[in-house]
Amino acid sequence: MDEDVLTVRGVSAGYRGREIVADISVALRFGDVLGLLGANGSGKSTLLKAVTGQIRLMTGTVEIAGVDLEHAPERAKAELGLAIDGPELPSALSGRQYLELVASIRSCVASDWPRGDVVSRLGLSAWLARPIAEYSLGTRAKISIAAALLGSPKLLIFDESLNGLDPLAAFEVKAIIRELAASGRHAVVFSTHVVETVPALCTRAIFLAGGRIVEHWNTQELARASQTPGAFEGCVMKALNAHALQSATVA
Repeated sequence: MDEDVLTVRGVSAGYRGREIVADISVALRFGDVLGLLGANGSGKSTLLKAVTGQIRLMTGTVEIAGVDLEHAPERAKAELGLAIDGPELPSALSGRQYLELVASIRSCVASDWPRGDVVSRLGLSAWLARPIAEYSLGTRAKISIAAALLGSPKLLIFDESLNGLDPLAAFEVKAIIRELAASGRHAVVFSTHVVETVPALCTRAIFLAGGRIVEHWNTQELARASQTPGAFEGCVMKALNAHALQSATVA
């Protein structure tokens, strides 16, 4: 499949009239895994909220699987799987009830995942009957990831979703992301502070600073960086330092 799964053109967005991200353009095709990097306050979460329709755009357009998010939000979001933040999960529901709720919205069954039994792969079976209020940070991340995968949406978005996961669950999530990309039926956006995971997991990466894309790496550049331990991390630290210096000079 050659068409774009996600097309972001000239997007600016923010809160209460204050611009946080500006003039963002990026496109993903099937098989792409985009690493989204940046320091705290760089605009990563704001960008993802704009792309997923959680906040309105100030300028620009977002298309998901060819559907304009502003003009047809329900159709666009039907192809989107978002792993929401743990604190935003409905604490009163059990894990099973939450999966059933998401499945009903997606018009699928609560076990319709693209890559095997995700509940078993993430070690969630013993938790499904218990209320989400009792879940740890890591278990909340697991149920959120499982819900995002329900119905096999074309676009998957994981915002810091590895946070709090135990090593086995983190390994499984990364394996699932690789499998999704290899299938050629999905594209993934993966926001993370765990810089060293990006070259081995992502096909492309972008670095945000001050609400703008200031660095980007293609597949070949990531592949080269993965051959030398610490090479990509060094590139990201250089970008961080350069932006910090620029900000200090402006101030």
